[in-house]
Amino acid sequence: MKDLVKRSGCGAIVRAISGLGRSLNITTTAEGVETTEQLDWLHAEGCSEVQGFLFSGARPSAEVAQLLVRFGARASEAA
Repeated sequence: MKDLVKRSGCGAIVRAISGLGRSLNITTTAEGVETTEQLDWLHAEGCSEVQGFLFSGARPSAEVAQLLVRFGARASEAA
């Protein structure tokens, strides 16, 4: 995914999948998001959900609730 924003063919694929998801009223999830540049680009292309190391590496289920609280606080600060 690291070359995502630099490769022109990637944009066409993301737009097509995002458009299909919107047409079918289903969620699309981009995996492997590592940078805010990728996040911003995917959002602009219509991707509805993302996951990847930008947010967190894999965590045990016992740590997920605290991780979500921490991200919720960051989102509130950014708004």
